[in-house]
Amino acid sequence: MNFFNVRIEMHSIVRDLIKNIWVIFMAILMGFMGIYIATNSFYTPEYTAKATIVVNAKGSTTGAYSLFSSSVEMAKVITRVIVDNSVKDKAAEKLGVDEFDGTLKAEVNKGTNFVNVSVKSDSPQKSYELLMSVLESYPEFSDNVFQNVVITILKMPEVPHRPSNNLSSVNKFLVVAICTVFVAGCVVIISLLRDTVKDEVDFTNKIESKLIGTIPHERVRFNVKNRAENKDKAFIIHNNAFITLGFVENYHKIAAKIEHSTRRNGSKVFSVTSAIDNEGVSTTASNIAISLADRGHKVILIDMNCTEPDLFRIFEKKHNEKAEFANLMNGTLKTNEFRLKRYKHSSLYLALNTQPHEEYGEWITSGRLSKILEVFKNQVDYIILDTAAVTEDAFVTDISKLADETLFVVRTDVAFSTDINDALTTLKEVGAKVTGCILNDTYPEISFFTLAGMDESGFQYSFRYSRNGKYNKYNRGGKYGKYGRYESFEDEETEI
Repeated sequence: MNFFNVRIEMHSIVRDLIKNIWVIFMAILMGFMGIYIATNSFYTPEYTAKATIVVNAKGSTTGAYSLFSSSVEMAKVITRVIVDNSVKDKAAEKLGVDEFDGTLKAEVNKGTNFVNVSVKSDSPQKSYELLMSVLESYPEFSDNVFQNVVITILKMPEVPHRPSNNLSSVNKFLVVAICTVFVAGCVVIISLLRDTVKDEVDFTNKIESKLIGTIPHERVRFNVKNRAENKDKAFIIHNNAFITLGFVENYHKIAAKIEHSTRRNGSKVFSVTSAIDNEGVSTTASNIAISLADRGHKVILIDMNCTEPDLFRIFEKKHNEKAEFANLMNGTLKTNEFRLKRYKHSSLYLALNTQPHEEYGEWITSGRLSKILEVFKNQVDYIILDTAAVTEDAFVTDISKLADETLFVVRTDVAFSTDINDALTTLKEVGAKVTGCILNDTYPEISFFTLAGMDESGFQYSFRYSRNGKYNKYNRGGKYGKYGRYESFEDEETEI
């Protein structure tokens, strides 16, 4: 949907509301605090005493309807007499006070001859005494003026028990609700105006590059305990039997496009980067490498994010001196001494770093990385380089120049479109060949199927197939988990 050129993406709005739920909660607390402060600092209680009188015109020969009409008209006149200053002065005199210290009102009930008389002051006793004094004083004026009118007190006044201007529970709720809606509305407006890429349409309108694939959002299906244990695990297509078909197939589609690029251009080395951190570069690079290996290719995945290595966490590898890629690059290990880690009897081999290495810029400037890549290129079909973000590491552009092509990851609703375009421009200016962008963590359009918890095929994920469901004994942590795919294989070390 478009509204004044602002694209409304409901998933983005809902995520922002959930992310800022603490702000909304603070708005609720501020509403209650505001009510408390106003009540105790600026609030002056007022008490209102009330009475009701009936005005009747004396009988005539014109009929009952005419008599009632005369009574209604006389009631309107009486209200003006009651609130006259002379009545107030007389009431004050009767009480023995200098002035009428209250607000006197008289109103006719619409269409009737009933008159509501009230007195409001800062004291319940004062309001009651003033009103009683008024009811005793006004006949002295009305009897002399209106001799054909009978005035009867229908409801005698009582001492008020609570302030008449007290903020009711409904009004307090309205104040809190207004604060909540205001803050939530601000969050929604900020979400709408934030210049990020929210979906494929946004990508087409904002990003100056080609879209080569999209990766759908994958829902975490763990309970609280398991989620705490697996909080650092990424979504790897071979590690979780419950990853959706769309997630896996979209990576296979990207791998197919990489194969096509290889057939057309002879490209073998692909770097994967992004504009800023937290866009899913390492997960994307890992799954692309696994997908290419599934398609029968021999692949090496190299961790070139040397200041903050992450692949060893994704693949759950421990430090090994002979398998530490930095030891090969800095000359600690000779080429024939370095060992690649083979991933679960597949044709994917891992060159990982388990520790940060700040000096890795020398590997590039000295030309050693280029030489190692040439050695690898002669032995495998593809080399995937997992790099840092362009804006976070100046050497990413140099790594991208060494690669045949660069894949750029854009995660929905994370980086500003200007930052993405600037990073793409920087890569192109240094001579890197940007194949296109991968839009990561996309959400489907809100529809009946998504609301019902179904995937793109209409299949509804049932709890009985979940990690803790009826058939959980067959999953990784269950009774037969050790017989699952790849789980019984140990990693192997392979020399170059």
